[in-house]
Amino acid sequence: MDRLVKEQLGEMLDVFESFPDCKIEKTEGDRLLIASHKPVPWSDALEKSDAESAHKIGSINPHKFALGLYIDFPHDFFEFDELVKIVDPEATLTYYPPGEKTSTVKSWWRFRSDEKFDSIHLVLRKTELDYYDFKREDWMELMRQIIGVHE
Repeated sequence: MDRLVKEQLGEMLDVFESFPDCKIEKTEGDRLLIASHKPVPWSDALEKSDAESAHKIGSINPHKFALGLYIDFPHDFFEFDELVKIVDPEATLTYYPPGEKTSTVKSWWRFRSDEKFDSIHLVLRKTELDYYDFKREDWMELMRQIIGVHE
């Protein structure tokens, strides 16, 4: 894992570990599970491959030169326009709608919404990872709200 990926992973972990209602659990490989102390309301709607835990809020996936975040929250909890301003404040990430093939070289994100729960999927590669600030107040507040739903 690249030095920058390790540093940004540490910053992301600092954010999640600062929330009392959240725990980080190591899973296979370098993948980390973001979990609530209580089961999430949509746990029965998760696909078997995603259902490691009824407490799963999301996961952090460090790669050699990239960092991925997958996080779920209640349906209609946020407006898309609100998320755009927080997830991609510099408008430098490529947005891929659900179902569209994503890039293997560019940083990107997507928002998926269905009747059970909504999700943000964010993949930051080296260039964007170098300046992305996971400790921005609006980013931390977004994560705080997502984690707080599970209290």
